Amino acid sequence: MTLTVTHAFDLPSREDITAQEFVIKLRAEDDAARDAKLVRDYVFTPTVRRELPPLLERMKHVMERREELGKLVHGSFGSGKSHFMALLGMLLGDRDVAWSKDDPLLDELRPHRSWIGEARLLVVRIHMLTASDDDATFDRMIYRATNEALARHGAAPFEHVHVDGILEEMRREGAQYGEQFWEGLKTAGVLSSEKAFERLVKRGEPADRELLAREYLRFKGRDLGSAGINPNWAEGMQRLAAHVKTAGFGGLVLLIDELLLWLGEKNPQEFKKAINQLNTLVDHADGRRAIPCFVFVARQRRMEEFFPDMADDDAVQQYLDHHSKRFDEITLQDVELRHICRERVLKRKVPEAVAKVVASLEEDHRKILPTLLQNADVDYLRDVYPFHPALIEMLIDISSLMQRERTALRLLYELLVVHHPDLPLGKFLPVGRAFEAIFPEGEKPSGSKRLEELQSVHTLYYGRFRPAMDEMMSGEGPDVIDADQRQMLDQLVKTALLAELSPRLRGGGMNVERLVRLNDVDVVGHSERGQIIQARQAMVTLGQKVRALQVVGEGRTASVKVVLHGANFEEYLSRAKSKVRGDNVLLRHLGELLQEALALNTRRWKDPLSGPFVTKWRGTERTGWVGIKNVREQPNATFKPEPGEAFRILIDYPWDEKGYDVEHDRQRAKEVRRRDGSYPTLCWLPRHLTPSERSALEEYAAAEYLASDRADDLLESLGKSERDDVIKQARSHLAMMRSKVLQTLRHVYQHEVVGLIGNLDGLPVQHDLGPNLHRFAAEILDVQFPQHPTFEADPSPKNLGLLYDWLVEAAESAEQSAPFTSDVAPVLRGLGEPLELLELGQTRGRLRPDTRFLKEVLDLAQGERVAWGKIDEVLAQKFGFEPAVRNLFLGYLAQVQRFRMSRDNGEDHTFVLDAKPHTQVILERAALLDVTQWAQVRERAQTILGVTAPAHCTVSEQDRLAAKVVEAADAQHRALRALHESLAKLLGAQADDAPRLQKLREAIKRMATVMQAKKSHQRLLALLAAWPDDADDAHREVLASREVTAAAVDAIDETSRTLLARRKDDAATAHLQTLVAKLASGPLAPAAIQRWNEDAVDILASSAMAEAVGVGGAAATAPEVTPVARQTAPPSAPIASGDFAMAVDCTRREALDDFLGALRVRLQKEKGRRTVKVIIEEDG
Repeated sequence: MTLTVTHAFDLPSREDITAQEFVIKLRAEDDAARDAKLVRDYVFTPTVRRELPPLLERMKHVMERREELGKLVHGSFGSGKSHFMALLGMLLGDRDVAWSKDDPLLDELRPHRSWIGEARLLVVRIHMLTASDDDATFDRMIYRATNEALARHGAAPFEHVHVDGILEEMRREGAQYGEQFWEGLKTAGVLSSEKAFERLVKRGEPADRELLAREYLRFKGRDLGSAGINPNWAEGMQRLAAHVKTAGFGGLVLLIDELLLWLGEKNPQEFKKAINQLNTLVDHADGRRAIPCFVFVARQRRMEEFFPDMADDDAVQQYLDHHSKRFDEITLQDVELRHICRERVLKRKVPEAVAKVVASLEEDHRKILPTLLQNADVDYLRDVYPFHPALIEMLIDISSLMQRERTALRLLYELLVVHHPDLPLGKFLPVGRAFEAIFPEGEKPSGSKRLEELQSVHTLYYGRFRPAMDEMMSGEGPDVIDADQRQMLDQLVKTALLAELSPRLRGGGMNVERLVRLNDVDVVGHSERGQIIQARQAMVTLGQKVRALQVVGEGRTASVKVVLHGANFEEYLSRAKSKVRGDNVLLRHLGELLQEALALNTRRWKDPLSGPFVTKWRGTERTGWVGIKNVREQPNATFKPEPGEAFRILIDYPWDEKGYDVEHDRQRAKEVRRRDGSYPTLCWLPRHLTPSERSALEEYAAAEYLASDRADDLLESLGKSERDDVIKQARSHLAMMRSKVLQTLRHVYQHEVVGLIGNLDGLPVQHDLGPNLHRFAAEILDVQFPQHPTFEADPSPKNLGLLYDWLVEAAESAEQSAPFTSDVAPVLRGLGEPLELLELGQTRGRLRPDTRFLKEVLDLAQGERVAWGKIDEVLAQKFGFEPAVRNLFLGYLAQVQRFRMSRDNGEDHTFVLDAKPHTQVILERAALLDVTQWAQVRERAQTILGVTAPAHCTVSEQDRLAAKVVEAADAQHRALRALHESLAKLLGAQADDAPRLQKLREAIKRMATVMQAKKSHQRLLALLAAWPDDADDAHREVLASREVTAAAVDAIDETSRTLLARRKDDAATAHLQTLVAKLASGPLAPAAIQRWNEDAVDILASSAMAEAVGVGGAAATAPEVTPVARQTAPPSAPIASGDFAMAVDCTRREALDDFLGALRVRLQKEKGRRTVKVIIEEDG
């Protein structure tokens, strides 16, 4: 037999649940049977076990000091405040029914019973809602409740007469009626005279004054209550304490319940007065009272701690907080329900069986429980099974909103006994099953908090969700549900509704996975994933019928929300539909959704529904074209790829004009193929949308319209709050409908494809639309280029350049092989081997000279002059090679076949391995230096001309080197000629026989020979012929020393040389001959010339001094020379004394030149900056 919760737990009958009293109220009177049940049912929760021992210890000390103690028992509705105070009252009243409860806590507290018994505390229980009259004030209720407690003990009541008010009344009547009034009192024995009255009022004892007031009321025939109470509350409490002591009690305990609800009905003045009086109970300044007073006030937790949007009682709470500083708090946590549930509701009849089941559930839920409910753990699960911890937390929230009789405790019993008595042991009670217990169909919610939302939940479920689910069962099409699915959807919707009322259940947001797990017993499906998919689909469908349900997102994390109130969203959505009707609008949205579903990158699309599409195929990147078009209406040109497009894919609309179906699109594609032949093109034909599917797309478009700025005209009549609410709902609905339409498109586009090349008709379509375009493109390219290899490396120009360099190196070796490094190996394997150009060993690779791709190229490259464009076209159309790969073959062909490249206009073409087609290239066979010659040319170009050549000789490299050689030879030729001219001018008649100039003339001749050759290989061979491999060749030294020689020539002091030439003396002549000898032959360097310059200056200086001594003839007397004044010109160095003077015939130019030359020679002896001052004087 399958164990059920009825077998496993000790549950009451239905009748007992109906009769049970689940709302505990503090009652003034004692009732033995009721009190015994209250004690029996009470559960000492962890908070009570923690708080009660120190509380009694504190009361003991307060009792000893005759002080007051105030405590606020803080907790939400249903947390057990009233129950706690009722039990506390019995404990403090020293009642056996409470102290005899079998619990370890009472054993711990038992020592306190001795002082409690000795103190004989008067326990006063006040339930403010039932004890209050319409005009009752707080002080009157305290007095009345205390008197009722005194009466239960047979003690006299406390009379709280307003004495001063009565005496003032007597004075007014005496003034009005005069002596007659006073005589009446005398005759009745109340008072002897008016003078006696005044004396007693002014100087009488309080007791005598109160006695006079009582006698007066008796004389008037009135009861004491009609006189009112003493407005001096502090004085009244002093008298009350004294009266209670006189009655034999050692302390006063006031247990006050439902104070906040009572205060909530008062006006501000009454409210503040009552709070002040409450504060005075424990905080007063009129001396010590006759006995201690203990005050316990039950206070409901702040509503905004549960519901931040509710602050109706905030003013009450704040004023109470401010004026009740003397009241400490005992906080009963909301989780107390968990412990009460364990010890009171779920008493196990078969503990072993329950423990075994719970242990199994703990393992299953240890990981997932925290994801379902924040702060939940397996201990919580163990305490409340078969309830889910989330259900308990939800009940704490919602029961505080309901009418007071519908407590969480009563609901728990009803769920097990009334609604689910046959729940199998081992199954959780689904959270959604609590809905009908909380919201019975025939019972309209009547709670005082969030009443509008409570009623909205009730109306939404019974008035809209349930009928919509019934409709889904009786309908047709893919959205129809069976009975099991109906039950599943029902529980999910109920849970979603409860989550809108319960922040604890809702947590960070409700999603599909949480809903499924919280209702696992009611969710059918082949697997957990199947359950979640089925649940989401069903809720999305229901959301289309009841727009208050919003499902946003995909899969298990799709969020679920129910909108409980706000503007009529359905009305505005209906209006928006009228704005988006028509195929053009729907086509725009279809395009956007298809682009998303297909993961299309549309940034380069110029048309919103068509543009380039890039895919990877066999290791290459190919660009085709994708268009969302009505295939039936397209002209032939649309089916043909344009230049640069590798393929075309036409995606048909999932609808058409009336009278047309998919067959018309299919026939149109086949017609193009029959007429124009094969194109690398494919048509993707979906089935047409059903009316309900098209309606979903229209609803998506309408929601998008409402969520956009275009909806201003529809929403202009709404206030800001309602407008924002509609827009918020529109965005959520848009997200939900987007998900549904995308799901629909996945099914719609499963239909078929029609190819215009090969046998592509009937290709299967994957459910996930995204990869299909790439797969279709691959199928088209496979049919079009079956011989294209699969590359394992990126065929980028950079990688192909590495491959090309290795191929050239291998081609130039005798073995047709070359080594490779680790960084080049992936390129050789990933590109070279698929292209069948090489085969690799461990460390070396060998060329493959006659494979299919290379053979095709070689066969087409016959003759002395070849147009590369034709070969390029074959490589592209037959093999599908991209431009960069084709350029690799171009360069390799030119290398191995010794072709020179030019353009069809005759201009030279420099080979660059890039990704651009080079169809204009013309290949011409060229004479190529052999390896030995190339090595010699490389050495000669470097040593003779300073030109660096590559290691391998190709036609292009040969041409490039020849051009550089001619350019360098021309530069050398011009420099040598310039040097020759300079030396010839300096040497004059001796130039012809000068050895240096003879060598220069030979070097110039050799350079001219290199420059005169016309073709590249001839120029390079001319270089070898002109400059043989002879290290001792003297003409090489001419080239090597040219720059030094030129620098030396430039360093000659031409002024000194000219002045020396004018001198006819032996020293000048000899020095000039020395210069000629240096220039004609032998080593020549700037340093040697500089020394010659210095010697020339010295010679000229000596001649100038001689002339200065004998101006006008050898025997002439030297003219008097006036010293030049020393001057300082900052920041220059100091000026030396001027001592140079010279007679000059200013009419003769030669004389002036001589003067300037002599001055220059003189100044060259100075160091640093100097100022030259010229003084012109006439001869005497």
